[in-house]
Amino acid sequence: TTVVEAALLDRAAVGCDVNPLSSVLTRPRLAPPTLAQVSERLRALDLSSGDGYREDLTVFFHPDTLHTICGLRAYLRKRQMAGAMDGVDEWIQMVAVNRLTGHSPGFFSVYTLPPNQAVSIVSQRKINARRAQTPVARDVVRLIIKKSKSLLRDCGDATRRQLGTYRARHQLLVQGASKTPEIRSASVNLVVTSPPFLDVVNYASDNWLRCWFCGIDADGVPITMARKLDTWRAAMTDVFHELRRVLVPGGSVAFEVGEVRGGTIKLEETVIPCGHSVGLEPLAVVINAQMFTKTANCWGISNNRKGTNTNRIVIFRKPE
Repeated sequence: TTVVEAALLDRAAVGCDVNPLSSVLTRPRLAPPTLAQVSERLRALDLSSGDGYREDLTVFFHPDTLHTICGLRAYLRKRQMAGAMDGVDEWIQMVAVNRLTGHSPGFFSVYTLPPNQAVSIVSQRKINARRAQTPVARDVVRLIIKKSKSLLRDCGDATRRQLGTYRARHQLLVQGASKTPEIRSASVNLVVTSPPFLDVVNYASDNWLRCWFCGIDADGVPITMARKLDTWRAAMTDVFHELRRVLVPGGSVAFEVGEVRGGTIKLEETVIPCGHSVGLEPLAVVINAQMFTKTANCWGISNNRKGTNTNRIVIFRKPE
């Protein structure tokens, strides 16, 4: 979303994320198709059969729904392998990835956690047993069209022209942030970033189902998962060296972290020395206290009791 917001604010942007899902979720939003194009493409597809049907996934999906999902997955994989995926295909993939599993009838699955936190098959069996639920059939095509209508409701010609102005200048890098030779030195005015908060979130396990749908090896993505603060500090210092290189003199960094381990570790206290050690000036820490979220409620977590309850954005400036 940061890259898309940059384009809407008349800024050319470079997005960098080590997870290939970042490109899947971002690229289509920079060139959104029309709802008519999405509907026409989906209704022309034969999704009655597809490779890769997994019986174990019926804990999430009705068998008929799973057959359709596998059919769509096979179509997209075939287009991708042939280098034939266009903007409409990419949009459909992006919406489908976000509709795979969730906590309402707007998703393809039975009730489960929100789409950015796919539980394991074993955990879903327990959820199903506890709620005495079984997956019901969902109309995959209808749900993708419905969600597309919502996403595109305020995307008119002016917005498409705005996004198109910067499309050719946007870069989406799928790699680590500590080495980005594709970005020219002293070419970036503002960096907005948020690293993994130590080992608080297991991004590979949370995204295993999305990765399956997109043909990504989740375990092969080298996401930073530091268990010790010293290891995390060293990794962040490497990143800050690179951020200083790409920043223009007078440029800024907004580095978003949080408090972890029940509030005993406030990561801005580690981030500030990291930035300062490479020659960046710390200016401020912006703290946003969070209230209840859907995810917290799904986990049964009381507000400000567990998890990351505050966002802490450290602002740095590169001296002129």
